[in-house]
Amino acid sequence: MFPNDKENQRSEDGELRVAFDGDGVLFSDESEIVYAKDGLEPFLKNEKDKEDIAMEKGPLKCFLEALSDLQKKLPSKSWSKVQTYLVTSRNPLISGTRALKTLTTWQVDISQALFVSRAPKASLLATIRPHIFFDDKKKYIDKARELGVISAHVPYGIGYATDKGACKK
Repeated sequence: MFPNDKENQRSEDGELRVAFDGDGVLFSDESEIVYAKDGLEPFLKNEKDKEDIAMEKGPLKCFLEALSDLQKKLPSKSWSKVQTYLVTSRNPLISGTRALKTLTTWQVDISQALFVSRAPKASLLATIRPHIFFDDKKKYIDKARELGVISAHVPYGIGYATDKGACKK
């Protein structure tokens, strides 16, 4: 976990904002492996072919589930006090469909899903101002830190061990 490089920006409204990358963070790296091995076109074909098949869980799926459960338990007026964001390099029309269907299959609530189509994530993070941002790629962590966002590197994905166990509640 990396502290921010600027003064801590506390939320004046008492809101908690948590931002997650998708592949290698919320989702397994199965799709990322296809992209790294075969390139963009095979990745897009894979996602289209499997758009109705939920991805395996990534290392922070259980944390997102816990936040989603918290949102459901809070009184309705307090629901907006916990905001969760998917900030992913996926394209919303092709590979984003599978990401959204996976979240629906998992029955987790996410406040907003933001698809940047391989564009930099920094501008969205500057707008969201999350209290913490999780990503498996150090380059995105470094950009988030420049914005003053506390960030956590998720050492997962290609080359890392995986745990396919169930979430503990």
